[in-house]
Amino acid sequence: MFSAVSRWVLCCFCAGVIASLSAPRCAADSKGSSRDIINLFSDEIQQVVVKLKWRGERLTDDTLYAAALTGLSWEPSWGKDHLFSLAWGDLKKVSTKKRDKNAEKRAQDTIGQVVRLTSLRQFQQAIDTATATFSLEEIGCDVLLKECIGRSFFAIGQPERAFPIFASPFDPARTPDNLPATNRQLRESAFETARRAGLPRSAIAFALSLLLEPGSDLPQVHRDALRYLEAQGVDLDRVLLGILQAPERLRGLPRYYYAAADLLVARATPRLLPFLMHLAQSDDVYLRSRALLGLGVAGYRKRSVDSGRWSDNILPGANLREYGLSVGERKLIDREIKEASNDGSYRLRAAAALAAGLLGDDEYLPLLQKLSRDRAYVLSPVPPRTKNPRRTILFPVRMAAAAGLARHGVQHDPGSGEMDKKALDAATRGGQEVTHDKRGLKREVASQIWISPIDTN
Repeated sequence: MFSAVSRWVLCCFCAGVIASLSAPRCAADSKGSSRDIINLFSDEIQQVVVKLKWRGERLTDDTLYAAALTGLSWEPSWGKDHLFSLAWGDLKKVSTKKRDKNAEKRAQDTIGQVVRLTSLRQFQQAIDTATATFSLEEIGCDVLLKECIGRSFFAIGQPERAFPIFASPFDPARTPDNLPATNRQLRESAFETARRAGLPRSAIAFALSLLLEPGSDLPQVHRDALRYLEAQGVDLDRVLLGILQAPERLRGLPRYYYAAADLLVARATPRLLPFLMHLAQSDDVYLRSRALLGLGVAGYRKRSVDSGRWSDNILPGANLREYGLSVGERKLIDREIKEASNDGSYRLRAAAALAAGLLGDDEYLPLLQKLSRDRAYVLSPVPPRTKNPRRTILFPVRMAAAAGLARHGVQHDPGSGEMDKKALDAATRGGQEVTHDKRGLKREVASQIWISPIDTN
């Protein structure tokens, strides 16, 4: 679940990344670089429909772009059930010989020896020891061997030999540690070795996998992957829009709808207004809430009394910019905010409060004051085997309203925090628990990215 402190620490840590996401494109992300990317992936873009055996409606150009750059249609490392997962290998299928108990024990002893040699930085000896007993396919399928031999090849200056080892699917049954963490670490290693080996297509695919699925308990934007993609000239807007435009029946991409919406928020500009308005009509509560926040970013207005880092309570480190929106565009944004503020979903009410805070108009004060009394609350789990348990309670809508009110010079305590049973009973009296409210949400989601202190679950 969460703790209030960890959410705030995460958002402070991500401040620089959010700023990078929302900053104007650097010189490296020029039209020439964009054309280079199109040329680099021209064959993959043209072959997406054939490679995926797609028989549905016509895929948009952005979805073709996203499918090609993520490697959906061509990267052999990706699993069919979980796109950016390497955890689908089967050691039994790649083993070159059957082993009895004694042979299996000798194989395990060899693995232990390889691990020891690698820790001693005797990299060439580790490689020789491993390859004398195991095939490269077996090495790539076993996590311990994969990490040791991939690292050894990289250390002796052969990243082109390290990459296929790091990038090959591994057997999850032989994974000693946390599976999602192992998957992320191996994708990071594959990204780094592909980059060093001069394999741009694979490096871009693995970088996008890290950006869309950072894979931690409190997922944050992957700094190195973001910088690399921007420097290569990858049009991230096109990738994110392509994912969000992908038909639900298309394999792989739809499970990243939420991550794409998360990343698109900080990049919101007037150019994206039509799409954000369309997304705001979605039946999916999460996508609609992110669209509202994106509308708030695109419709941001400066206030003469703004001071300090007030926006860190909404989007930490956001590089907000005021655009000259038309009266009609602002009316459409206003309509969406007011409709969401009265919605039955606490996620939409919270998003409405954040968007109203970003717009900054005095006319939103009554709306923010009303939402500051919202009844919805989220509770952390009951600690096991604790006589007098203390639990964390968050009031997401009140927190969002407090962030908006602070911009108007109104200080409001939403009442969140860690409490004992007596204080918790008082805080929840007359409230509405929404801890497990999953209405209007997709069941199969591969990744979400926390971008605001108001994100709860």
